[in-house]
Amino acid sequence: MIRLLLASLAVAVAMPAAADTLSPKQVERCKAMQVTLAPKKAELEAATANRDALAAKAEALGDSYEDAQIVRLASAFNAKAADSAKAEFDAAKRAFAQAEFALQANARQYNQDVADYNQSCTPKK
Repeated sequence: MIRLLLASLAVAVAMPAAADTLSPKQVERCKAMQVTLAPKKAELEAATANRDALAAKAEALGDSYEDAQIVRLASAFNAKAADSAKAEFDAAKRAFAQAEFALQANARQYNQDVADYNQSCTPKK
């Protein structure tokens, strides 16, 4: 999250300084690049919130599964309930893992886009 904040700060600060040394065509290109960064950042924030919600859900289902395991041997009904809780917990873990991997891939791409923007749109000192 800190990286996103620093990257967006770098983008916001870099554009006014870059305008003095870039050609008009480069400035237009940089403005176009800058416009695409804000929606990508918002998408990352939404994906982070989704991932956090899935983590909380998986944690809660894990607790339910552990509780069901305690009474598994008491009856056949409890065994079925424990099996059902395990299936739900496993599904939640898979959904969380998929969201985490997608978030990491999107964050890597966003960071690369910011680095490309900074490299091509900031003046060389």
